[in-house]
Amino acid sequence: MEKSVFEYRVEPQYVDFTDRVSVSSICDLILHAAGEDAHKRGFGIDALADNNYGWVLSRLAVELDYMPTEYSQFTLHTWISDYNRLSSTRNFVLYDASGEEFGRAVSQWCMLDFTTRRPVDMSIMAAAHEGHMVDAPSPCERPRRLAAIDGEPIAQHKVVYSDIDFNRHMNTMRYIDIIFDSMPIEQVEKVNALRMDINFMREARYGDSLSLLASQGEASYAYEFRNAEGDALC
Repeated sequence: MEKSVFEYRVEPQYVDFTDRVSVSSICDLILHAAGEDAHKRGFGIDALADNNYGWVLSRLAVELDYMPTEYSQFTLHTWISDYNRLSSTRNFVLYDASGEEFGRAVSQWCMLDFTTRRPVDMSIMAAAHEGHMVDAPSPCERPRRLAAIDGEPIAQHKVVYSDIDFNRHMNTMRYIDIIFDSMPIEQVEKVNALRMDINFMREARYGDSLSLLASQGEASYAYEFRNAEGDALC
């Protein structure tokens, strides 16, 4: 089975004030490719809807050597490398217009029963995945397991209409944007390469009140979203 290939252009709505693509926008394009490829291969969200099931992202790692600028074009290759009853691993590599690699990502997915809001044994989709696996390793270290942080709340957020997606929980890109909104603008301006790991623990639903905690290390920043009960969400 071959990897799937998608062509993208960094449109004006994807860039921030630096004229470079925002982190949330390029993550959105990466996850868009995942959804399109799953749909094309017969196990997209439409195929799960009859049972009121859906795909949800459990972990994500993204590495970018630089942030593409407005109107630049890039090619994204994506493939599923492994699949079991608990999760599916989808990989991505990004190439610029000259064919040079500049980004990599690894995502891990599970299935959710939207009636119970509980995970589903994914072996029921094994037949649909047959023949769609690619024997190629992940292009970078898989998403790291992140520990709880000992930080101070730096922001509060109430989950509103514009935060939630078709899964009726807060969209991945909103977590990223809220983190960047909490940073000094001078710090955001300097972000032109990164390694980002995300672990999703629980859903943030409409009306939830969230706290964003932050902790700074020598060469990294850690963030944690908690709900009003103090449970870690992301």
